[in-house]
Amino acid sequence: MKTFLLLCLIIGIGCFGHPPDATPCSCGWNGPFLTVSKDAILVVRGRIIRHHRGESPSMDVLVLETLKGGLLDSGIVVQMGDGMHCRPVCNDFPPGSEWILALNGPGSKPGGGLALSNCGEYWLRVANGEVIGSIDGTQSQVKQMALNEFKQRFLYPRFVERFSGRVSYGKRFLRPFGSRFEFILEPRQYGWEIMVREFERDENLARLTPPLHFVPNPREIEGWQFLKDPTACLDRPYKADGGPENPRQFIFSPDVGLSIHGRDAKMSVTEEDIEKVKRFGKGEMDIKNVILQKEVQCPQIERMEFSVHLEGGY
Repeated sequence: MKTFLLLCLIIGIGCFGHPPDATPCSCGWNGPFLTVSKDAILVVRGRIIRHHRGESPSMDVLVLETLKGGLLDSGIVVQMGDGMHCRPVCNDFPPGSEWILALNGPGSKPGGGLALSNCGEYWLRVANGEVIGSIDGTQSQVKQMALNEFKQRFLYPRFVERFSGRVSYGKRFLRPFGSRFEFILEPRQYGWEIMVREFERDENLARLTPPLHFVPNPREIEGWQFLKDPTACLDRPYKADGGPENPRQFIFSPDVGLSIHGRDAKMSVTEEDIEKVKRFGKGEMDIKNVILQKEVQCPQIERMEFSVHLEGGY
């Protein structure tokens, strides 16, 4: 009888002794940082300030740079592992150390705050100007990469995109592409200008598309270029005999206006500058169909159909 009661007690504890969500983490490894960080809502470079022990471990982080998402403050609290969630423990992140953290990824169970998942390489160590960890390899493959190079890889991954569109006179066409860019047809008096912009910047990243002087640029799309006799438009730029070839070829880079020919540049654009832009991104716009304003010497474009091919990144 005593043996029977003891057995019932053990079974009862096994069934009811733990709350239903207090189970150890069992998630798999979902990939290296450049793969799993795509699913994180916030990616920061930060310095660990202090740890908070107890039932809900966490750490205070001073944000040095925001790489993805938005923040209103330079300080954040990150929920860490307690043995019952898929999160790393605080001891792996000593105060004073610097990290790149991808927060609130799958498995982190953040609740109403921010948390670090243990289900992939959601963190990378930063030391001596280098990023260290499983950046883009296997779980056990530790790589080192210069911080600036890493940020280029993270912010501007490789892309190849194609799309078609149509636009009417005076209307703006905009299409996001890559991870941070917009392809724009900006209305002009007689047609449109091809522009590429990065989110939250006004710079036209395609403005260094050659040729830069003395002939119409491929970015400039105007009605006179599609006349049977373009010379009939006496106001055409440069008194050119015709417009740029179709498809229109253009180049772009996020470095335009920053490290390449910024607004305060005192020197003209060099061939080396052009090559740097070209190495990052290229575009091609194939103008399929154009309807011009009728019986006008220098007509505006009433409607236009086109296709676009874009490729670039690091």
